[in-house]
Amino acid sequence: MRKILAFISFLFLISCTSQETFKKNPVDQLIVSMSNVNNFTIILQDMDAEEHLFSSDHYRQKFKVITMGADSIPQTKETEWYEVSETFFNLHSGDIGMEVASKVDGKLSKQVSPPGYSGYVGNSQYGEWKTNPSTGTSFWEFYGRYAMMRSIFGMGYYGPVYRSSYMNYRGYHSSGRNYYGGSSGSPRYGSYSSGAQKSNPSFSRRMSTSSSFRNTVGNSVSRSPARTAAGSRASGYKSSTSRYGSGSSSRSRSSSSGGK
Repeated sequence: MRKILAFISFLFLISCTSQETFKKNPVDQLIVSMSNVNNFTIILQDMDAEEHLFSSDHYRQKFKVITMGADSIPQTKETEWYEVSETFFNLHSGDIGMEVASKVDGKLSKQVSPPGYSGYVGNSQYGEWKTNPSTGTSFWEFYGRYAMMRSIFGMGYYGPVYRSSYMNYRGYHSSGRNYYGGSSGSPRYGSYSSGAQKSNPSFSRRMSTSSSFRNTVGNSVSRSPARTAAGSRASGYKSSTSRYGSGSSSRSRSSSSGGK
């Protein structure tokens, strides 16, 4: 009888593990729920992590979804908190404020991009490149009816979108690499950018006050498969941690009250 019970318990464990393995991540769930939408953008809005000494760690993420209907009026919504796997948390731990998926005219992409870059910046349907007469630099400006797009994507936190930066993004995108802009020591976009710090005060506060949470994010970035694809991103994150304090070298239990 004990052998039978042990075998049944083993099968139950395998079943639970299998279900967890094949459970869709929240981004894929959102994509499926919008299968009939031709234009949408999913932005990683926030993330949180709790480390436990005697139980499994908990990882959560929240997203902002922007859809463009047939009337060309953008609609936005913020999702609930989703529990995510450690692997998925690691994958996007450096992508606060970034697009993690988009569909443009029915074409789906899950390549990480700066906010608004995949379907709206550089698209003559929504705006045009203007030239600053005093500096000669070219920057993106939305048409009046789409001026709200700048606010919707939080672009004001990152400064003007210069044409040179956009062309760099296009080069990175065509070669399958994520683009974070800025210099190697100061990325313009993503979790360690000053723009993310300004646009998401609660995330910034957790990064500033909780060394454990900061270390969790930092360690996740270093383990992320996207690190290689991001080019100079890894060194940029390493030198930018001073923005949130030096932190400790060891991981401890985290309090996530700031993200609730």
